[in-house]
Amino acid sequence: MKVLFLCRHNACRSILAEAVAKRFLPSGFEVASAGSDPSGELSPQIKTYLSEMGLNPVDFRSKSWEEFSRFHPDLVISVCDSLHDEPCPNWLADGIRINWDLPNPLTSSEDPVEQEKACEETTRLLKHHIDTLLMLPLEAMSTEEIKRRLSQQALC
Repeated sequence: MKVLFLCRHNACRSILAEAVAKRFLPSGFEVASAGSDPSGELSPQIKTYLSEMGLNPVDFRSKSWEEFSRFHPDLVISVCDSLHDEPCPNWLADGIRINWDLPNPLTSSEDPVEQEKACEETTRLLKHHIDTLLMLPLEAMSTEEIKRRLSQQALC
């Protein structure tokens, strides 16, 4: 199964989602992240946070969703914060599209300690979503059922 995480700039939340998914999803999953208007680089705080997670920040980069025209994801998960009227990219190609509303942990505060705590909370939420994804019998579910179940659990 192919999973593509989307956010506008692909510099923070979608990168964290990609990192968490690659760490916890089984090898049968192909995971990537992209942005509709990529910043071209990761936020410095995210590089530090990835290092603290035991991951090499060099393995992640901010990239355009145009690079994934041949990826054909099964699941397209946007991680934008629609609660704060943040624009979410509208992926028009293949894949079941859902949104996991996640506030940007780097805009929660100017304090690096608070930003790290916010990154930890975002990572915890992502891990919860990934665990729920793993429990679903995806092969036996309809597209609508997958969308409903993954959207419902994102509200928890």
